[in-house]
Amino acid sequence: MHLPATTARPKYRRGIFPAASLLVLALALFLSGCASNPDRTWLMPRLTPRVSEKTPRADCNRIVFDHACKLTGLYFHDATFGGRDWPAIREKYRPEAVAAENNKALYETLNAMLKELGSSHAAAIAPEIVGIQKKMRDEAVSFLGCISVKLPDVETPVVYEVEPGSPASDAGIKRGWLQVGELQRDVPGAPVSEGEVARQQFLDERDEPRTVTLTLRAVRGPGARKTAVLRPDGVLCLRFDRFDNDSAAWVRGQLKTHAASARGVVIDLRLNGGGQVGACRRILGEFFDRPVRAGAFFDRRGKAAVVEARAGRRSAHYAGPLAVLVARMSGSGAEVFAAAIQDSGRGVIVGSTSTGRTAGAVLMSVDFALPGGGRLQLPLRSYKTAAGVPLEGRGVRADIDAPLPTVASLRAGADPALECAVAALKPE
Repeated sequence: MHLPATTARPKYRRGIFPAASLLVLALALFLSGCASNPDRTWLMPRLTPRVSEKTPRADCNRIVFDHACKLTGLYFHDATFGGRDWPAIREKYRPEAVAAENNKALYETLNAMLKELGSSHAAAIAPEIVGIQKKMRDEAVSFLGCISVKLPDVETPVVYEVEPGSPASDAGIKRGWLQVGELQRDVPGAPVSEGEVARQQFLDERDEPRTVTLTLRAVRGPGARKTAVLRPDGVLCLRFDRFDNDSAAWVRGQLKTHAASARGVVIDLRLNGGGQVGACRRILGEFFDRPVRAGAFFDRRGKAAVVEARAGRRSAHYAGPLAVLVARMSGSGAEVFAAAIQDSGRGVIVGSTSTGRTAGAVLMSVDFALPGGGRLQLPLRSYKTAAGVPLEGRGVRADIDAPLPTVASLRAGADPALECAVAALKPE
């Protein structure tokens, strides 16, 4: 909880004893608060076992694995692990983890173990990837810079989006190309490194075979864009691919600049995988003139933390027609946003997904440090909408089903789902 700063300060006598006493008192209060509220213990500095390059491989694996298991047992959002036998799962993977030849094999084993818990937001990130993320100052990192998707009746993945300035863009890869086989690397099992040369086969826009050579480089991954388009028909289309402070400020600015002259707004969350809860609340608040309960996060003891959309004095207060465009890749905060709009009747949800639902990956997670520089993402809280419906594993079902993209529409630069969302806008 964020406490506002006070304007008046109590006066204390000068001297080291009062200052030290206050420090000890503050530390005692903090530790007692953490003990009474397990969800705050992740804020406490914890002793992470250390490993070094001199640590034998098997010992390093054992230390990393055991620490990851300890954290999972302590903080996983469901104390019952969904009825699964967590000790048995842990022991099942321990021999394989200890015998891992390198970090790649170790973290693959950790992720296989976490997958058995049947929960989103649970993942182990290898030290090499963590280092690249720190270098990029971004968690959304890609070595290729393109997204491929599976479409109905198409046997191979289809390139859905290419990030400008990425290795894929530099190699000439286009939307609608069909991916043939796997990425060919000189050393298939080795960690990916910048400057590595790889090859990928495609069928291009004329369905002709083409082998593309790519020089791998860490770039911001697709799904990190913000675009605003005021269409000739008067519809303002806003796409942002994550919920963060920059996106919140950007959405407010776009609405204040363009919404007054727009006949409707489409919020495109098809590649939005979530982000910060606070940013989600602030963006929701731009579309209401009153506080609206979106739902609540629940810790493993059932204690609720309410998520509420609240309009501020400087909010855009947009009250016109609204459509939210989602897809199967819409996850976490994007699902919280869509469900809140749907439950409140504020707008219409338009879905471009073969399942009719979004990702169903709505949990609040925290990152923990692992020995050796890796990271463990664990879900600490589950979520239910204002109607009491859990979104984890369920997702948000659209009010209107939009057509899925096709190979032809991708190659032509058409967007039938967006047109469906525009058509769904109705004057209020």
